[in-house]
Amino acid sequence: MKRTYPISLWIVWTAVVPGALAVTAVLIVASADRSVLVFDRPDLWWLGSLGAVAALLAMYSAVRRRRALTTFASAELGPLLLGRVSAGRQAFRAGLFVLAIGLLAAAIVGPRWDKYLEKQKVYGRDIVVALDVSRSMLARDVTPYRLANAKREIKQQLTERGAFAQSNRLALMAFAGTTSLRLPLTTDTLAFQRKLDEIHVGSVPRGGTAIAEAIRSSVELFARSPEQAERVILLFTDGEDHEGGPVEAAKAAWEGHGIRVFTFGVGDDTSTVGAEVPESLGENKPMLYDGQIVFSKLDVDGLRKIAEAGQGAYFSIGQLFRAVNMIASMKRSELSTEERLRHKPRFQWFLAAAIALLCLETLVREARNVQDDRVIRTWQREETA
Repeated sequence: MKRTYPISLWIVWTAVVPGALAVTAVLIVASADRSVLVFDRPDLWWLGSLGAVAALLAMYSAVRRRRALTTFASAELGPLLLGRVSAGRQAFRAGLFVLAIGLLAAAIVGPRWDKYLEKQKVYGRDIVVALDVSRSMLARDVTPYRLANAKREIKQQLTERGAFAQSNRLALMAFAGTTSLRLPLTTDTLAFQRKLDEIHVGSVPRGGTAIAEAIRSSVELFARSPEQAERVILLFTDGEDHEGGPVEAAKAAWEGHGIRVFTFGVGDDTSTVGAEVPESLGENKPMLYDGQIVFSKLDVDGLRKIAEAGQGAYFSIGQLFRAVNMIASMKRSELSTEERLRHKPRFQWFLAAAIALLCLETLVREARNVQDDRVIRTWQREETA
């Protein structure tokens, strides 16, 4: 029976050959320039292990078959039952199946290479995200602290909701006592995420909080927006303001430019005294002013008034998804025509190769081609003799 199911032959076709091809592919990917070779779903790299699982199952099946034949077939009956079975063809078929599984995994990961220029019209709304980075945003009345909480919600709701992120242009501005433009209006959500990750308390050199200036600076970012486009400012702050005039700035944005202002309270709106402001990130030592501990309280009423003046709405930071749904229901307009370098998708090559191997696997016969496959019974042998 060992000649019928030689395990060494199965190891060669189901493990050695596919393994060598897999190692070659990994070396090619590792040595390739990241700007030349990219993947749609690199997080699914673990699917490559399915080929190894298929190889183990194929070898396990061969061992089980050999044991079964050894148990139930006698020395004389075995050759009669298996005389036409080709061990090489069986192992070859199993190897084709393992390779097909590996190629299907590669197709799902979605390799891309070779660049081409694509012109794309952008339809949607223009949105400026203005994020407070003043010292009070270190308060820990929300987990882990106000600024980190706001950044997490912004990333999840504005850039990771595929349909919404792809149909709008986003800009990013940090503000405290003054403003700092981090990213102009763009459809590049990855760039927006990178810039958002880089923002921290202290990103703006001047301390304090000037909400009115943040609104006016945000309005200037819409200078190149089409007049018919829906334009929205999303203001993320605890509402503390040291300069004055935010309600008037929001009203001017709406009446003068048709720009809506939405405000988002970052902090605990149930606290009556607010939260201690730490001296710096990661420290438990509170900030002191004239020997007194500094507390920061979310100004819900003030933020509501700003939103009402700007014809927007007020939400707590945890309700950002509601604002996203409201904005998604607004009219979409043509914003721009962008040219982008893109990588050509190549998954279809791997998918076609996998289908071809599976088709070939079904066509390969396990039986040998012999001249006379008739079974000669014992009584026929005696008559011949």
